[in-house]
Amino acid sequence: MRHSFDLSVYFVADPSECAGRDVVEVVAAAARGGVTMVQLRSKNAMATPEGRHTLLNQARALQALLRPLHIPFLINDYPDIAAEIGADGVHLGQGDGDPAAARALLGPDAIIGVTAFTPAHFAAIDPDVLDYTGTGPVYPTKTDKGKPVLGPGKFAELIKLSLVPVVGIGGITPENAPPVLEAGAAGVAMIRAISAASDPEGAARQFSGLSKRASS
Repeated sequence: MRHSFDLSVYFVADPSECAGRDVVEVVAAAARGGVTMVQLRSKNAMATPEGRHTLLNQARALQALLRPLHIPFLINDYPDIAAEIGADGVHLGQGDGDPAAARALLGPDAIIGVTAFTPAHFAAIDPDVLDYTGTGPVYPTKTDKGKPVLGPGKFAELIKLSLVPVVGIGGITPENAPPVLEAGAAGVAMIRAISAASDPEGAARQFSGLSKRASS
């Protein structure tokens, strides 16, 4: 899927942000609503053997759900987990692994993304290794604290530096997504806007509709 993936509605599924629901159930609803890519994000999963086991089980279940639907499935931070289950790729935060090592492990067909939110990060991107970048936070967010909020203007300036497609992330909702897409993003990524919604399918459908209108 490396050369044919669609970033337009990129759901980052965090089991701790699903309002008490099973992450597989939430992702299934999001898939029905039209998400185009899914990433499993569980930041502290590898801290214990039990956490790793849980992450593997969740990853395998999501892989089984998404592969027949032809929705690319990536693992956040853990190339070894992605390799073990045969995921479509991996997303690496700054300092969370070497993209070249991930490419060597996962092979030429894997999708590999990286987080980039400064000019130096963009300057370090090798398009022969990386396929896209996630950039943000565009707006204030409860999930990714500590980074300066870019806003649509700064986001637009940064993505002009990119040699690979950019997806905006951070506090993005159906209401504030249009300026991100108008800035030139290949898509928008979200966590709680779908996972914490009372109707994840409906929330995904809203994002999908925005994306289709932006590209028409």
